[in-house]
Amino acid sequence: MVWTRSSSESFDRLARQSEKVLVLIKDDEIGKFIFEKKSGVLKNKIFIHFSGLLSLPDAESAHPLITFGENLYDPETYSKITFITEAGRKSFRELFPELSNTSFQIPAEQKALYHAFCVMSGNFTTILWQSFFDYLNKLSIPKESSYLYLQKIAENIATSDNPLTGPLQRKDIKTISRHLEALEDDPMKNIYLSFVEFYDSKLKEKIFEKYT
Repeated sequence: MVWTRSSSESFDRLARQSEKVLVLIKDDEIGKFIFEKKSGVLKNKIFIHFSGLLSLPDAESAHPLITFGENLYDPETYSKITFITEAGRKSFRELFPELSNTSFQIPAEQKALYHAFCVMSGNFTTILWQSFFDYLNKLSIPKESSYLYLQKIAENIATSDNPLTGPLQRKDIKTISRHLEALEDDPMKNIYLSFVEFYDSKLKEKIFEKYT
């Protein structure tokens, strides 16, 4: 059974008929929603949220380690999703004995950092690729022309212990300096420099020496 804020059905009535309540809303609203709903006859009902960040005393959690878009996946894809639950709380097997997905547990104090890495690796790279697509469009190059590049990057990351290529990996200071000059008036310059520093702080120092 599915309930939304626009539903004509009573949440309490549907929840009473359910074995467990799955909460899929914005992270900022999850705590308040569960606090308000888990009372009275629903006090002992199992509430499960799917935030990778939050640790709540009144609800269990199971974070799906995947990205979701506008379209639904096929059943096989859903069955392959890895879930992350909280150590010391109910395991994924206990929460969903009917599912065979792989799962792992992490300490509550690690959830914020874990989720930050999820966002950086998934959301931030999406922003970079969308910016690249926009730039290609300005050059009248269809974004589809870069799909093989994107595919091979993902494959290399998944299959190689040393997937990084290009000027950072080669420590090609002249090339990196030319890139920074080209990005002089672009907000992306700071992002580029941040990645250089994260990968090799000494390399960034050498680049600054070249500028000065």
